Amino acid sequence: MTTQEYGISVLATGFARMWRGVLPFLVVALVNALVQASLLYLSPFWLALGISAAVLLISFALITQIAVRSVSGRSGLADLVGGDLLRFSLWVIGWTLVVSAGFALYFWPGVLLLALTAFIPVAAVTGARNPLAANFRAIRARPWRWLVTVLITLLVVLVVWLASALTAFFIGGWIAAFGTWLVIGFVAAWLLTAWSALYRSTPAAA
Repeated sequence: MTTQEYGISVLATGFARMWRGVLPFLVVALVNALVQASLLYLSPFWLALGISAAVLLISFALITQIAVRSVSGRSGLADLVGGDLLRFSLWVIGWTLVVSAGFALYFWPGVLLLALTAFIPVAAVTGARNPLAANFRAIRARPWRWLVTVLITLLVVLVVWLASALTAFFIGGWIAAFGTWLVIGFVAAWLLTAWSALYRSTPAAA
């Protein structure tokens, strides 16, 4: 029998449990923010873009890994090692390309693809044999919770995007970039912990 890992609100549970891994979350968010902000002054552009993408991918993998572990217990710096980074990277790169293709067509196809595959990063970290199949099993198991969590997640992402745009416009430069990426790191930790709690409440995580 699957244990329900969330309370009344999946997002509230994610926010409460993310603090179990606050130290590794903070380290990853700080390093990523420092790197991304520093790349503002790096040329040529393609080199900065490549480094940025690589650091983002590694940071995303580490935050997802800590988020999953924070659902059931405390996480420390030692939990930043031991994951299958290559396997996770291949799945997330493929996932990103598909979702990006959807957004290239139009806004709504991209949003739909993102919503229908939201569990893939968590499933990949937890070692699911087929993260895509596990993603759909999780959706079928908790369809209403999935839908509500998708809608709130999209709202949070929209707010962060607008705040980032305003910060870049009114402040700009290295400070704005660093602050924006730091906030994005913590929001990612919160949302991924919430999605991890929801995923682990389904038979797909068994």
